[in-house]
Amino acid sequence: MLRRTKLILIAATPLTLMGAALLGVLVRSNAAEERAATTVAVVAESVPSDKLIVHEWGTFTTFSGSNGVHLDFRPLELHELPSFVCDRANPWGEMGVSLFSKGRIRTRVRMETPVTYFYTDRERKVRASVEFPQGLLTEFYPPVVSMTPAFDRQKAFQEGGEPVGQGKLNWGEIDLIPTSQLLPPVDDEQTAAWMREHFARSILPVAAGNHYAAARNTDSALVHIRHKNAPVQQGLGRLPTSEANSLAHGEFIEKFLFYRGVGKFDVPVSVTNSTPDKFSVTNTGTEPLPRMILLRVQGDQRSYAFVPGVEPGKAVDLPAAMPAVEWEPLRELVVAELIQTGLYPKEAQTMVDTWSSSWFTEEGLRLFYLVPQQVTDEILPLTITPKPDQQLRVMVGRVEIMSTSQETELLQAVALSAKARAEWQAQHAELPDEEKAAHLMPSVPPVFVKLGRFAEPALSRVRTISPEESIKYEVGQLLWQLQTEDALAEEQGRSSVQFWETKLRGE
Repeated sequence: MLRRTKLILIAATPLTLMGAALLGVLVRSNAAEERAATTVAVVAESVPSDKLIVHEWGTFTTFSGSNGVHLDFRPLELHELPSFVCDRANPWGEMGVSLFSKGRIRTRVRMETPVTYFYTDRERKVRASVEFPQGLLTEFYPPVVSMTPAFDRQKAFQEGGEPVGQGKLNWGEIDLIPTSQLLPPVDDEQTAAWMREHFARSILPVAAGNHYAAARNTDSALVHIRHKNAPVQQGLGRLPTSEANSLAHGEFIEKFLFYRGVGKFDVPVSVTNSTPDKFSVTNTGTEPLPRMILLRVQGDQRSYAFVPGVEPGKAVDLPAAMPAVEWEPLRELVVAELIQTGLYPKEAQTMVDTWSSSWFTEEGLRLFYLVPQQVTDEILPLTITPKPDQQLRVMVGRVEIMSTSQETELLQAVALSAKARAEWQAQHAELPDEEKAAHLMPSVPPVFVKLGRFAEPALSRVRTISPEESIKYEVGQLLWQLQTEDALAEEQGRSSVQFWETKLRGE
């Protein structure tokens, strides 16, 4: 029988002072997660037996200018995936995740790491598939029995990449195996639990040192897939032949279903910045949005504020005052908010462990909101057969916000870059074009390099708001430099994350 525990906070902590978000919170018992400053009482709570429970978490990331309009951007890899993960170009997962199947696609929304957990107290078989009508499902694991649309290698290499829409993955039949059934009973329950966990980890694909592995730290059942009827396609250049793309062959095991992709749908949030001190968030959807978190990261400094919930069609002003917060209290605060959604405590913890670096260290101003499950189900239909007794889907929306002051700063940086380029061209005007390549032209301004994958939409925004033709021309030159250098890095076998790390070091 699955069990979970209720952790009742007794002592006041920084979290209770910041948001009172931890009162009555449910978390799993784990001594390593208990804080020395917190006194707890643990009360056992049973989950009904013979039930199938499905929980899922993931993120939708968008980028908007100060006018609230979401801009297209390339979903460059800031977090590499293990080599066994499949993508559209390598659906068998043997050659590692390739960049060209997604790195050229400019889309409005990046859907990051939905992971789907299954909880059951007995072995059972289910079937699972997910659809993305307004998107493309680009990476996944375990391998699927079918994937649509079929991968178009020619379009993937072209500017703009594959067309986005009508994505679908079908995993076919799945065996769910509770870890409690991996070993015979041992008298000492603590020892038995440790042995089961150790054995479960030993049979999973190796993902040590990778953020992907953090998602495994739950009590979910093992997901086992045997694609025994799919054809084996030989050779390095093997390609699926049918429209549905029959793919995998062999046995695969994981603690969840993993997938992610890119989309062109409208998220239900718009953030505007009319003056330097006034930000407003509007609920553009049809469902109420619960309270949100506004976070600013400047170097090693972080500050945050809670944003009240907002009804459909309504707007609220974002707080001007944002108190500073340390790394660990911020992590705990977000974990607490996720637990309130219904995620199990270990699930909430794994989500934050997976995204802490991206959420809490990338410079910028960002708003986190919870996508209503009804909206998630419409955007990303997930079908589990037989139907689970409970199916919870928690998608966190992340809006990267350009302020008017940031736009002014970036505009000034482009103006300086245009001046430097004009001077460089004047100095080398007499040289033949083939010799100019030996002389380094002005590099992309560091303020854009720090933006990483958001540098391109930021440049596009600058081009939109500037009336100066010289600025528009310089934006085009900088975009060309970024894209050319990134493509060169790809040809050299470097990933986009290595490319941006090199740029940040000034190499």
